[in-house]
Amino acid sequence: MNLTPSSVAAISEALNKTACLYSGEEDQLVSTDFYLQPLRGEGKLSVFNDNDEEIATAAVPEWSDYAADTFYDQVTEDLTAAIEAANADGELERLAVWMPYSFVLVDGERETVTDLLLVDDDTLLVKKGLMAGLDEELDKFIEDLLND
Repeated sequence: MNLTPSSVAAISEALNKTACLYSGEEDQLVSTDFYLQPLRGEGKLSVFNDNDEEIATAAVPEWSDYAADTFYDQVTEDLTAAIEAANADGELERLAVWMPYSFVLVDGERETVTDLLLVDDDTLLVKKGLMAGLDEELDKFIEDLLND
């Protein structure tokens, strides 16, 4: 599924609105994460804060008729690209939010699908597959450590 330029612009505008709502001085920092909820049937993206307040929306008509089981995989790619673009444009630098904070993709019941972006002192983009196999590697490391 390829998004039209107007859908890409709508997602970018929702991220920009989020950044504007949470911009401020360092002494006005708030603590929140941002939850991005794609609504397939409505062809809409909603952005929520920690208080479940809807802070931005975007119309994404391509999502309304996307019936494949790979919906969240595709949405993850779309939103990651939009977040990377916003980050490159400096939009996320003006967020007055306590670190760490994250942008999280959630489903219709607001259950976490994946972390799209985790920001700490250093920015770390969390993409699909980045953390794959971590448990096994840690288990092997501990086993090797205990055997020594």
